[in-house]
Amino acid sequence: MKKITLFTIAILSTLFSVAQDFQKFKIAPRVSPGIAWLKPDSKYITNEGNVFRLGFGLSFDRQFTENYAIGTGLEITRFGGELTYKETGRVNGQDLVWQKTRTYDLRYVEIPLSLKLRTNEIGYITYWGQFGLIAGFNIRSKADDIIDYELAKFSNDVSTGWIKTDLPSIERPDEDIKDDIQMFRVGLLIGAGIEYSLSGNTAIVAGVTYNNGFTNTLRGDHVQTDDADEVVFENQKPKTVKLKALSNLLSLNVGIKF
Repeated sequence: MKKITLFTIAILSTLFSVAQDFQKFKIAPRVSPGIAWLKPDSKYITNEGNVFRLGFGLSFDRQFTENYAIGTGLEITRFGGELTYKETGRVNGQDLVWQKTRTYDLRYVEIPLSLKLRTNEIGYITYWGQFGLIAGFNIRSKADDIIDYELAKFSNDVSTGWIKTDLPSIERPDEDIKDDIQMFRVGLLIGAGIEYSLSGNTAIVAGVTYNNGFTNTLRGDHVQTDDADEVVFENQKPKTVKLKALSNLLSLNVGIKF
């Protein structure tokens, strides 16, 4: 019994001494410029390109050993992208089909939870990598829209159908689209980078992270089209399907860790 007690004390003492050899808690304010895009989950939506977005946040690491930590924090993340798709609706008492080109500007508060791995310091540099999940909720949704009217419904005593319309295109900048965006978002977080030691526990942190959403970002419906981009009708009505797209962000993160 005495030997077991002495062995236990020795192990605890070793663990305690190791725990004192590294900084348990690390915090880092940072800025995150990046490239954002929306990946359509429908063949009837066209991705028109990427957009530049700037975010910022505060990361917090809880070190368990010198080389392993749980990372979390608070991020203000901006997503976006440009999509083109067709919609239908009633405008000034007339049934219409139009093509919409929408540039999204979406802002989220996000909380990551990841496993971080760090090398020992080599010279003044420590290399790190992370893998985990990130969850957030939408706090701002804006868009710039270009509307190109294409078809108008007509009806008379003989027939009912759709014809091309000559209504002029319109632009709607800075539209509030919160009703078109899902409130919550969940994504996969992968990152890697370096820490450059300045003095003591202070270091410059730089890295690249990929924030890959796997929940639908959009709400609402859009018009289904065929291979020739012609509207598909069902009982003289444009056939609609759910809008689906995933938000993604590749960002450069630069900050100071204390």
